[in-house]
Amino acid sequence: MKYYENFLKDYLDVDLLSELRTIKEWKDFNRNDSHMKEYYGEGQFINKTRKILHSKKTIEWVEKESGIDGLVVDSFGTGEGISLMVPPDKLNAHIDFNWNNRIKMHRAVNLLIYLGDCKGGNFTVWDEEMKMVSFSKEPIHNSAIMFNHTETNAHSVTPLTYGKRYSIRQFYYKSEATCENPHQSLYWYNPETNMPTNS
Repeated sequence: MKYYENFLKDYLDVDLLSELRTIKEWKDFNRNDSHMKEYYGEGQFINKTRKILHSKKTIEWVEKESGIDGLVVDSFGTGEGISLMVPPDKLNAHIDFNWNNRIKMHRAVNLLIYLGDCKGGNFTVWDEEMKMVSFSKEPIHNSAIMFNHTETNAHSVTPLTYGKRYSIRQFYYKSEATCENPHQSLYWYNPETNMPTNS
């Protein structure tokens, strides 16, 4: 788990945030008492950001930071996009999808970039038994979190209490010989019982 401040350079964070504030075509994401809004469209600064995140320079940097070689991106951006959370939005504990069937590759690294002014909305990582928080960070404007995909440590987002929380999602993939248990994102209504509500 790595945390970065002042992530986007050359005032791209300011231009991108201004563009995000003009979007009207948000779609609701509802799953197991979780809620946020999502946008998968394009825009001048959305496309510029995506181009940077898909660049050779960024991929090499992600490989160095994550310790995983041979990473690639999905040019279609499956599951990527932009999320918007407003009070009292939250995401319950879940494990991300691990397999991109379009490119037939395993999800390896996640990069989240936060924009906007908000309170709450902490990105929270749980231990393997989902009884204790091992990491929690309240997003600040133009910060980012990078973490390697895991099948054992769920993460969540605490309820937003103020403002708007924009998040840019970027995934990096790696090819492996097999995937024993490919699945979509898994959410638990009650983390103590580990009862999956979808698979």
